[in-house]
Amino acid sequence: MSFIRNSLKPNFNRHFLRVLVLAFTILIYTGCSVKKNTVISRMYHKTTAHYNGYFNARERVKQGAKTLATSQVDRYDRILPVFKHGDAASAKAVFPDMDEAIKKVSLVIQRHSMEIDGKERNKWIDDCYLLIGVAQFYKHETWTAIESFQFVAAQYRNEPIKYDALMYLTQCYLRLGKMPDAEYLLGTLRDDGKFPVKKKGMLNAIYADYYIQQNDYEKAIEHLTKAGSMTKKRADRARYYFILGQIHQKMGDYPKAVTAYEACMDLNPAYEMMFNARVNRASSVDVNSPDAKGIREMLVKMLSDDKNIEYHDQIYYALAQISLKENNTQEAIDFLRKSTASSVGNSNQKALSYLKLAEIFFKKPEYPLAQTYYDSTAAFLSQDHPDYITIINTKTNLTKLIKNLAVIQTEDSLQRMASLSPAEREASIDRLIEVETEERLRKEKEREEKLLKDKEMKEQSQGDPFGNMQDIRPPGSAGQQSGGGGTGWYFSNQSALSFGYTDFIRIWGNRKLEDNWRRSSRSSFAEVPGGGPDETGEAVDSTDLAAVAARDSIMALDNAKRKQAYLESIPVTPEMRAASDEKIVEAYYNVGLIYKEQLRDNKESGRNFETLLQRYPENQYKLPTIYNLYRVYLALGDEEKSDYYKNIILNNYADSEYAKIILNPDYFKDQQKKVAIQKVFYENTYRAYLNKQYEDVIERKSMADSLFPSNELAPKYELLTSLAIGKLRSLPEFEASLKQVIRKFPEDSVAGRAKEILARLNPATVEQPKDTTVAPKETQPEIVEPPKKRSMFTVQKDTIQYVLFVYVNNTISTEDFKVAISNYNSNFHRTKQLQVNSSFLGQEYQFLMIKQLPNKEEALGYLDGLLNDPEAFSNIDMGSARSVVITPDNLIMLLQTKDIDGYERFYEEQYLN
Repeated sequence: MSFIRNSLKPNFNRHFLRVLVLAFTILIYTGCSVKKNTVISRMYHKTTAHYNGYFNARERVKQGAKTLATSQVDRYDRILPVFKHGDAASAKAVFPDMDEAIKKVSLVIQRHSMEIDGKERNKWIDDCYLLIGVAQFYKHETWTAIESFQFVAAQYRNEPIKYDALMYLTQCYLRLGKMPDAEYLLGTLRDDGKFPVKKKGMLNAIYADYYIQQNDYEKAIEHLTKAGSMTKKRADRARYYFILGQIHQKMGDYPKAVTAYEACMDLNPAYEMMFNARVNRASSVDVNSPDAKGIREMLVKMLSDDKNIEYHDQIYYALAQISLKENNTQEAIDFLRKSTASSVGNSNQKALSYLKLAEIFFKKPEYPLAQTYYDSTAAFLSQDHPDYITIINTKTNLTKLIKNLAVIQTEDSLQRMASLSPAEREASIDRLIEVETEERLRKEKEREEKLLKDKEMKEQSQGDPFGNMQDIRPPGSAGQQSGGGGTGWYFSNQSALSFGYTDFIRIWGNRKLEDNWRRSSRSSFAEVPGGGPDETGEAVDSTDLAAVAARDSIMALDNAKRKQAYLESIPVTPEMRAASDEKIVEAYYNVGLIYKEQLRDNKESGRNFETLLQRYPENQYKLPTIYNLYRVYLALGDEEKSDYYKNIILNNYADSEYAKIILNPDYFKDQQKKVAIQKVFYENTYRAYLNKQYEDVIERKSMADSLFPSNELAPKYELLTSLAIGKLRSLPEFEASLKQVIRKFPEDSVAGRAKEILARLNPATVEQPKDTTVAPKETQPEIVEPPKKRSMFTVQKDTIQYVLFVYVNNTISTEDFKVAISNYNSNFHRTKQLQVNSSFLGQEYQFLMIKQLPNKEEALGYLDGLLNDPEAFSNIDMGSARSVVITPDNLIMLLQTKDIDGYERFYEEQYLN
């Protein structure tokens, strides 16, 4: 029996174990329902939610966030962004990570949420909802993320996680530029007594971001300081202290900047930030302090470190900053030139070094050199630079100045040549051609030597920072000119030739040396017609291209033909001399205005205006020149000269506008007030038209005629009144009023608009041929109209409509067009949330589309109001633009067929008739 019992024992144990496992499984299965609030159920779903779903999803989000931060390139020449969240373009790279994370936590919520008796029993569910919003935030799906964070903040308002949701929500508002919303949330979080202490570092960082975007640097400093002291993560603290140093440096508080940069360096950040912290600290040190010499030596030592080869341009720039503080301008110039020479891959630093050189020469002032360096700056400067617009404006003004000075120099040299005898002329041109030939050979030799010199410069830039700096100059700099002074012959003027390089950069951009470099898209052989915008959006000046092309074409001729071309350009006839004088007068006047208005150099302005009057006393700009001289010397405090020019105007031109302005300094303001009152009156009349108060429009037009006789808005009033008549009265009266618009204002744009409406109403009413005789009825042949071709476009009455403007490529600036329509929508249709898009219609046309309007009547009313707004297109030539209303289906058909004329016929028949 003992044997039997022993032999049965293992079987019994195995059977018992199976029963036990089965019972436990059944217990777990029945006890772990999401509807049962038991210890086992809660433990099971919490553990599974945390480790099976949430943990893995959080790791994917972390990885994606790290990828985004790595992809964001920090620009150390400007204040760094507080956070590294990338942009919408770079966010596409993390879509897989974020989508997978959203999928995982969505399954967790679906399978493990335990909402029982109105309360969530699984503590990881709220984290899952928050993580969905975070993933959407990093995907830059900002509006969707806002909805997620708002849900978490509302659903879990009594849980600490609401603070995370509200902080992310604030960052969403900052990203969208919704500053009032961000400010409200920040204030709410700041004043919440229960806000967790451990989260205050992040809150202060967001606060700092808000104030930096508002340019309120004092408050940004306060919160960055708190963020740096309250944040645990070293990399974040280092970033906050670096930004703190940048702000102190920008505000001129250099001792505090040094302290902040040193705090950043103590945290041992990534090498690029460490390097920039060291360089910026060096730039911020007081040159009179005991540390100044050591800082300079430290920078020089950095040049010999192989790790810093790619940063040589920045080191030289820092050395230049120190030299400027020491008032050693020439040494700073040399360092900056060496910075531009050693800058290979960092176009941003090259732009900064050129900009600093431009500012130095502008301040001297040496405007030709300043213009050259501003041109070089523009070639490398990124459009997101904070001062981009100011820099480009300065460059443009200097370019205009130099070009006008070149006109004076050119015409003077040509006139001097004209005063020579024919034999002397020919001998001079022979010498010129000989010099040009020698110059060409010399340049070919210099080009070869420069290649070798550049190689040596790169090697030297890794060693002695002070060596061989004086020869690094931009085209057209002092020391590189072989001729062409104030009395030089035009065709050997080297400063004029320097425009070739900068014109190339302006027109084509800073392009790599490669095949098909002229094409913005290498796969396309379509060329933009001359005079169109370049890739940067700046209009290409066709006259500049013509001048460069003329110069190139002459240089390509053989000596005999080149000599003939030069001779023909000399003003030897009275007509040619008069044309040359006119160019000089125009250039002198422009030079005086540029010095006065753009460059604020009153001394040079006065000198050029006086030269104009001395050389051409009775020129076409005599009166405005005298007035400008009065203003220039008034600004310079030269009372004697300002009174002299003032009295000329008061005595000789007493009835002029200039005399009235001198006698009444508020005269111009008074005139502006009158214009403003007229404008407001018209705008109210126009609003009455939009509100369908047509009788009021007609009455207000009569009032305007009596209140503002001969005002410049009279043509607009006339057309608006005609349109109101069209809404109230018979068709013949409407046609008669339109013809009156054409008769009264034939040269104004309203005449064209009236003709267009008349043509649609009755094509026979416009531009009838002079011979209007009609043959006797019996002699007229019978006209048999062909059957009408069925339109491919369909009639859809009660559906959404788009407004479409179609125009020939490059005849209208699309960006200006968009801005004009967006401004109009903001003023008159703000609540409709209209969108403005643009695209191409075949190879010849572009179109701009406003969408969407609910029906045909509203779309036609919108288009009518837009076309008749006097301000909407005041700065745009709308000559080639065609305007229609179209449904989405018909737009698709139009894009497929490109049949613009066919749709216009359909539009006139179905919409206008």
